[in-house]
Amino acid sequence: MDWPVTYRRKIRFSDTDAQGIVFNGNYATYIHDTVTDYFDAIGLPWDAFTRSGHDMVLARTETDFRSAGRLGETLVTGARVTRIGKTSVVFALRTWEESSARVVMEARLIQVVVDHSTLQPKPVPDFFIEAVERAQGEAVER
Repeated sequence: MDWPVTYRRKIRFSDTDAQGIVFNGNYATYIHDTVTDYFDAIGLPWDAFTRSGHDMVLARTETDFRSAGRLGETLVTGARVTRIGKTSVVFALRTWEESSARVVMEARLIQVVVDHSTLQPKPVPDFFIEAVERAQGEAVER
């Protein structure tokens, strides 16, 4: 799978447990940092998205751990949008160790687009769809 956006992080002591392995809960931070970078990379920073009256809330996260990330390694997380529904956006993510390409984690997020003020669901805006398809170089499943 092609990853139009990647987030790179050197694993520090604060990321790990007593065994020197990345604490599983920290992957949620890496995932959300990657999604933030995704918005920047498609030319739609998060604050611009919210100023347009839109926001996104997390509806579902699926995470599969494949191997242990360890202290001192550099992990890279790639992201892409795989599907856009009427009000939802599905992100696929994969984290791998940079030097070996060993897969560490794979995830799927479902975000729901909501009105920034009321938090009520609203349609995914065309400008977001266009930005995603431009950045990914292809139409996204709908």
